[in-house]
Amino acid sequence: MIALADCNNFYVSCERVFRPSLEKCPVIILSNNDGCAVARSNEAKQLGIRMGAPYYQVRNICERYGVVVFSSNYELYGDMSRRIVSVLSCFAPEMEVYSIDESFLNLDKVGNPHGLSRQIRKRVGDWTGIPISIGLGPTKTLAKLANRLAKKGNEGCLEVGPGDRESLRSVAVEDVWGIGNRYAARLHKVGIRNALELAEAPSVVVRKAGGVTLERTHRELAGLRCINMEEVSQPRKNTCSSRSFGRPVTALQELEEAVANHAVKAASRIRREGSLARGLQVFVMTNRFRKDLPQYVNSRTMVFSEPTDDPINILSNACRMIREIYRSGYSYKKAGVLLLDLDQGGNRQRNLFNEGNRVKHERLADAMEKLTATYGQRAAFLAAQGIARPWRMKRKRLTPRYTTSWQELPVVGTS
Repeated sequence: MIALADCNNFYVSCERVFRPSLEKCPVIILSNNDGCAVARSNEAKQLGIRMGAPYYQVRNICERYGVVVFSSNYELYGDMSRRIVSVLSCFAPEMEVYSIDESFLNLDKVGNPHGLSRQIRKRVGDWTGIPISIGLGPTKTLAKLANRLAKKGNEGCLEVGPGDRESLRSVAVEDVWGIGNRYAARLHKVGIRNALELAEAPSVVVRKAGGVTLERTHRELAGLRCINMEEVSQPRKNTCSSRSFGRPVTALQELEEAVANHAVKAASRIRREGSLARGLQVFVMTNRFRKDLPQYVNSRTMVFSEPTDDPINILSNACRMIREIYRSGYSYKKAGVLLLDLDQGGNRQRNLFNEGNRVKHERLADAMEKLTATYGQRAAFLAAQGIARPWRMKRKRLTPRYTTSWQELPVVGTS
């Protein structure tokens, strides 16, 4: 048996942990720069606010019905996710963290998976305040499907097996994990419209519609385990750091500051993973939705003389490249940094003539990371990253980082 533990309306639930008065109230969380609704409470869904709806389109509904609106508090959500994973890891020897709010647990050797699932739900709720739903099935695909039905039926915990025809029939084929709209359109053409019809379809038909990938899903729905648990995520080959600006940017200095921050963030990410970058790409673009403004998109790519995770080296090259592609007269909407062709740190090819600088930069990077880990991101940074950063992402409705900032800890007491 495999279990999928999925947090209910995760971003909204994180906010409700520290503001219990929001229970039963409609709440939505906005995306970067307070653009679109990326999380909704059940009450907000009932008002007709759809996933991804631009806020300006639903502003009137929010004001009319008293919908509480927040900016995305990624620091809080990431920390709450780590706490939940820590609790889940106590219950299963094999676990795969699938996303910020989902984890697969292997319960093959558990005698009473339903009883354990109820215990997991209670423990996570007691220790973190986050409600979760658990789907059970002999395969990951069936566990995912069961979790979907558990959430819709408010049952909290549900098992679906390959013989559960009623449950399979109730799920549209495009809602099956791994299908999506592209494969669903092909399946509709051959008369397959729900999970049961896909599970009972001939393998030849399924393979013709979607190849090996779709056939794997087909077999999983039949109870044959084809998608293994991945306890250790595979190292990524590229990593990107990018954000839309909180306002249009025209000055080169502000673009350099933004790129410098993205370079440091990307370097920090690969350092935590023990990877090295062989290449670097920097890109910049205007707002393609503003047809009334001139448009410009450009990028530069380079290969490092030796694989590196040195934030100073990455930053200096990124700033040089943004200066090369910058053109005045444009209102820029977004810039970013990609570290390419990542490799594990043990495969570093040294440059004999750069060894002195490498050691100094390594010590500086280690010291900065220790300071920021203890005192926050603003405790230590490179001058090129700027101080005021007026271009940074707009989050006017941001709540406190209750669990990761000493200055924003929740306070309990009497006035």
